[in-house]
Amino acid sequence: MTYLQQFEAELTAKLENGTDNTTAIVRWVSEKVLESYRNGITAGQKGTQVIRKGKSRRPFPKQAQ
Repeated sequence: MTYLQQFEAELTAKLENGTDNTTAIVRWVSEKVLESYRNGITAGQKGTQVIRKGKSRRPFPKQAQ
């Protein structure tokens, strides 16, 4: 079974069971996508640090003034 087939099967099960709420499913999908992204970088770059151009989408904590 390929990665996408496994992902589809797991997502379908989560949606059909109805035990998880929307927030939990979105969080699970986000974690899976991030994991896949990191695995792709590691496999393709052999551990080389990847530096993206542009700003981070993660909010930085506000500094105390």
